[in-house]
This record gives sequence, C-alpha cells and structure tokens, in this order.
Amino acid sequence: MRILIAALFVFSAGISAAGTLKYSTVNGAAAVPLSLDNAYLRNPADPAYDYWALASFYVPQTTPASCSAASVSMALNALLNARRDRGDEEENITEDKLVEKVSTVPWKALVSEEGAEGRHGLTLAQLARAAGEALAAYGAEDVSVSSVAVSNRSAQALESFRRALAENERNPRDIMLLHFVQDAVTGAPGGPFAHISPVGAYDEKTRRVLIFDVDREWYEPYWASDIQVFNAMALKTPAFGPGGYVVLKAGK
Repeated sequence: MRILIAALFVFSAGISAAGTLKYSTVNGAAAVPLSLDNAYLRNPADPAYDYWALASFYVPQTTPASCSAASVSMALNALLNARRDRGDEEENITEDKLVEKVSTVPWKALVSEEGAEGRHGLTLAQLARAAGEALAAYGAEDVSVSSVAVSNRSAQALESFRRALAENERNPRDIMLLHFVQDAVTGAPGGPFAHISPVGAYDEKTRRVLIFDVDREWYEPYWASDIQVFNAMALKTPAFGPGGYVVLKAGK
C-alpha cells in the first residue's frame, strides 16, 4: 500500500540512484526473491498447495491502495476456482467486481485513489470482514474466516504464528493473508508502508515464508524468515495500528 510517502516511487527496478538494493537487509535479515531460490517448490515431498493455487491467479494491485482487493481476489480464486473443472462461462474473480460484493466495509472507496474515512486501505478487522462477506457472496460453502492481531512480540505469539503457517501449508482448503509493514521485510526506503499480501508457502524446516506480494510494480514473490514477517506484522502504523494475519477457509 504505497500511499503514505510518495517518495518511494523514485527508485528503479534494480538499484536506486542512492544504491539501495531491491531487497535490503533489515535487522540482519534480507528477503530472497523466488527467482533466486525455488528449491522448496521443486521438491516432490512438498506439495505446496497454496503456491500452485495462488500462482494460477497471481495479479497486481490496480491502485496504490488496493492490495487488499488483489489479495482477496487471489485467495477466493485459489479456494473456489483452482483444482476443479470449470465451465467456459465462468469468470475469474477480479478486484473490481469483488469490491462491489461487499457492503459492510466501504471497500471500493477505501482502495480508490480518493480514499475514504480519511485514509486508504483496510485495517486487519476490515480485511477479515470483507473477505468473509465476499466468500459468502460468491457462494462458498463451509466458510470460516479467522484473524489474529499481532499486538506484541512475545515468544508465545510467534509460536502461534508458526503453527498457523504450518497448518496452512498442509491444508489445501485455506489461504492465509498477511497485514504487515512491507518495508520492514523488503528494506524499501521511505516507509512505513502498511500492506496486505497472501502467503504462498511456508518452509517449516528453514522457517521461511513465501510472500506472494501483490505490489507487482516493484516486487516478485520473495522468501522472508517467519520471525521477520512476524515483526513486520507487529509494527504499528498511524492509520492501521498493528497488523496480523487472516485465514480463509472454504469447502471440505
């Protein structure tokens, strides 16, 4: 959600004029782009259900504030349209039509260039509410939406996040969305930038999270350590407070 400080847009696709790497080190850790490290996804022992379902519907956010809509459209397509035969008349779920399905959150306005309620983008609670309403609107069965705010950096909260990641990785019927401070993972200058993107995979052995970043103008999917992602969710921003994660489940 690159809307808080416009200066971010001055750096290029590789290294900025100031020499900043695309994935800079933050607190001793650096994200690794998927194109440089994809061994986990090539291992037959790791089915990576979410990665392959989401990859088929990987889209960019269409406005600087629409990361929530892009992420939820990917999640709903992965849950409702992936891994099944579909009729020729069936459309993919798109960002613009998705936001029209929700009435409990002013989603369309919040992701627009103009914004609403004095800000752009969704809080963690609004993300969970909008995603649940959208799932129901698209006819999903056995729907479950849970959200966890990361309001402190306790060891217990970190372990709960790790368990949720591991469970999500093993279950082909759920998708996890992260609400986090993007620059705390990518090292981009000028933040903080509150952001939302799906989890593509979790390598439990190396404790790394693959973030399917919908900020496609600047990023490809990248791996980050789970503790780095956890800390990025715990950071507070003036408009959103702390972040967290949402797990969407649909079907049996």
